[in-house]
Amino acid sequence: MEQQPPPLTPEEVAHLSAVEYVNLGQPQTVKVFGILHVIFGVFGVLMVAWSLVVIIFGNPMLKLMGNSPQVQIQTRLEAEMLPYTLVGLVVMIILTALILIAGFLLLKQRKNALKWSNYYAWSSIATKLINLVISISYIVPLTQKAMSATTPPSSGAIFGAMGPMMILSLVVGFAFSLVYPVLTLILLNRPFVKTWFANQQS
Repeated sequence: MEQQPPPLTPEEVAHLSAVEYVNLGQPQTVKVFGILHVIFGVFGVLMVAWSLVVIIFGNPMLKLMGNSPQVQIQTRLEAEMLPYTLVGLVVMIILTALILIAGFLLLKQRKNALKWSNYYAWSSIATKLINLVISISYIVPLTQKAMSATTPPSSGAIFGAMGPMMILSLVVGFAFSLVYPVLTLILLNRPFVKTWFANQQS
């Protein structure tokens, strides 16, 4: 049966040294992040599959919406963004592989699980930052250009505010997307957790 730390009070745990904590058994954060990594990894696999369907067969949601001018613009926009979409797909596959490997190693309590989890977290943060820069400098102007064709002159003020609103939503989304990889780095790299990993088998 898997060892679990005994029910100590927070004050008692706070006064334990790293070595003493290791002797208590597996930190709960290891199991929790192992499960979360696998869940997010499975979600990543589904996203990769959906992206492949859209790239190969086209967006099925747009096909259901008929052939309106808005749908035509969206279809043309997706075609122009295809290089960016392909690069994003490759990045998604890499991140999905990293988080799945890290998740399974965490659940198996392997020594190198922390290393793989850190690989995922840092890669995720870096790619999200690059994605934000590309989205602001490339995707937003491209979207504005595509939508300007169907925007009536009377909506000039609304159209002018669209760019800043898109950038704001991208920044907010970027901040929220950082929560999980940052928590992964912080909680799995605490001294007593790292000491516990160092005492596990490879």
